[in-house]
Amino acid sequence: MDKGFFKEAVIGAYDFDIAYIYFMKQHTMFHQWIALSNPESANFDEVAGYLKLSVSVACSGDEQVQITEDDGGEKGDEESVLMPASIKPKFY
Repeated sequence: MDKGFFKEAVIGAYDFDIAYIYFMKQHTMFHQWIALSNPESANFDEVAGYLKLSVSVACSGDEQVQITEDDGGEKGDEESVLMPASIKPKFY
Protein backbone atom coordinates (compact mmCIF):
# COMPACT_ATOMS: atom_id res chain seq x y z
CA MET A 1 0.00 0.00 0.00
CA ASP A 2 1.17 3.50 -0.80
CA LYS A 3 1.06 5.63 2.36
CA GLY A 4 2.24 8.76 0.60
CA PHE A 5 0.33 11.15 -1.64
CA PHE A 6 -2.31 8.63 -2.78
CA LYS A 7 -3.45 7.37 0.62
CA GLU A 8 -4.33 3.68 0.81
CA ALA A 9 -3.66 3.08 -2.91
CA VAL A 10 -2.67 -0.46 -3.90
CA ILE A 11 0.76 -0.59 -5.52
CA GLY A 12 0.79 -4.32 -6.13
CA ALA A 13 0.26 -7.80 -4.70
CA TYR A 14 1.88 -11.23 -4.66
CA ASP A 15 0.30 -14.46 -3.38
CA PHE A 16 2.04 -17.58 -2.15
CA ASP A 17 1.06 -20.47 0.06
CA ILE A 18 2.42 -20.82 3.62
CA ALA A 19 3.35 -24.43 2.78
CA TYR A 20 5.64 -23.08 0.04
CA ILE A 21 7.70 -21.31 2.73
CA TYR A 22 7.43 -24.13 5.28
CA PHE A 23 8.98 -26.69 2.91
CA MET A 24 12.00 -24.48 2.23
CA LYS A 25 15.29 -25.01 4.07
CA GLN A 26 14.83 -23.93 7.73
CA HIS A 27 11.17 -23.06 6.86
CA THR A 28 12.45 -19.64 5.78
CA MET A 29 12.74 -17.53 2.63
CA PHE A 30 15.71 -15.17 3.04
CA HIS A 31 16.05 -11.84 1.19
CA GLN A 32 13.97 -12.83 -1.83
CA TRP A 33 12.92 -10.34 -4.49
CA ILE A 34 9.30 -10.66 -5.64
CA ALA A 35 7.57 -8.90 -8.51
CA LEU A 36 4.29 -7.22 -7.62
CA SER A 37 1.30 -6.96 -9.93
CA ASN A 38 -1.62 -4.63 -9.35
CA PRO A 39 -4.96 -6.53 -9.38
CA GLU A 40 -6.87 -3.23 -9.59
CA SER A 41 -5.02 -2.11 -12.73
CA ALA A 42 -6.07 -2.59 -16.34
CA ASN A 43 -2.53 -3.93 -16.92
CA PHE A 44 -2.64 -6.75 -14.36
CA ASP A 45 -0.06 -8.70 -16.39
CA GLU A 46 2.66 -6.04 -15.92
CA VAL A 47 5.14 -5.63 -13.07
CA ALA A 48 3.95 -2.82 -10.77
CA GLY A 49 7.02 -2.89 -8.53
CA TYR A 50 9.47 -5.08 -6.66
CA LEU A 51 9.71 -5.97 -2.99
CA LYS A 52 12.52 -7.74 -1.14
CA LEU A 53 11.33 -9.77 1.81
CA SER A 54 12.24 -12.45 4.31
CA VAL A 55 9.60 -14.77 5.74
CA SER A 56 9.82 -17.53 8.33
CA VAL A 57 7.02 -20.00 9.12
CA ALA A 58 7.34 -21.90 12.40
CA CYS A 59 5.19 -24.56 14.01
CA SER A 60 5.28 -25.72 17.62
CA GLY A 61 8.48 -27.70 18.09
CA ASP A 62 10.32 -25.94 15.26
CA GLU A 63 13.53 -24.09 16.03
CA GLN A 64 13.21 -20.31 15.60
CA VAL A 65 15.32 -18.93 12.77
CA GLN A 66 16.90 -15.50 13.19
CA ILE A 67 16.35 -13.38 10.10
CA THR A 68 19.31 -11.09 9.71
CA GLU A 69 19.52 -7.80 7.90
CA ASP A 70 20.50 -8.10 4.25
CA ASP A 71 24.10 -6.99 3.78
CA GLY A 72 23.59 -6.53 0.03
CA GLY A 73 26.35 -9.01 -0.69
CA GLU A 74 24.27 -11.15 -3.03
CA LYS A 75 23.52 -9.60 -6.37
CA GLY A 76 20.20 -10.74 -7.80
CA ASP A 77 19.26 -11.16 -11.42
CA GLU A 78 16.02 -11.71 -13.31
CA GLU A 79 16.04 -15.43 -12.50
CA SER A 80 16.06 -14.79 -8.73
CA VAL A 81 12.85 -12.71 -8.81
CA LEU A 82 9.65 -14.59 -7.99
CA MET A 83 7.02 -13.64 -10.57
CA PRO A 84 3.25 -13.93 -10.16
CA ALA A 85 1.63 -16.42 -12.55
CA SER A 86 -0.28 -13.57 -14.23
CA ILE A 87 2.96 -11.91 -15.41
CA LYS A 88 4.53 -13.30 -18.55
CA PRO A 89 7.99 -11.69 -18.73
CA LYS A 90 9.59 -11.09 -22.10
CA PHE A 91 13.35 -11.55 -22.17
CA TYR A 92 15.42 -9.89 -24.88
